[in-house]
Amino acid sequence: HFTPHFSGVKDEETGKVKGDYKFFNKPFGLKHFMENFHLLGFDRGGKEMKNPNDVIILTDPDFLLLRPLTDDFSNTRETLVGKRRKHVYDKKDSHIVTHGNPYAQTYGLGTQWRTFDLDDIAGPNSPAKDVSQRDGGLYYPGGPPYIATAKDM
Repeated sequence: HFTPHFSGVKDEETGKVKGDYKFFNKPFGLKHFMENFHLLGFDRGGKEMKNPNDVIILTDPDFLLLRPLTDDFSNTRETLVGKRRKHVYDKKDSHIVTHGNPYAQTYGLGTQWRTFDLDDIAGPNSPAKDVSQRDGGLYYPGGPPYIATAKDM
């Protein structure tokens, strides 16, 4: 599935493209795929997802897979969890991807995203600006592959 180019950042007042933010391509490309791919998308009325329980896996094009991707992370011999996040993993009732229970790889960016111009990227009222350094490090350093139900994506 090929998507349009989504990295142009528009000025809120004029609507003109004022810059390029390549990181918009992944989320808006995923949105385009989910809305337009014939096995996903919405019913004819546009209100109900066709397959909300399907598991979607979003990877980067440069990934080399050494093992099959899965939606079950309950095998502790196969699932690597860092010491700082072990207590979060242990508290979860289930380690299977379901609605409200997505999984992602821990990404090396950590909480550095908090230093980006969040007003320009996400808007001045974005809840991302309220995430503490601690919570950002524990719950938000996710990166690809992202694995979630279609409903949650």
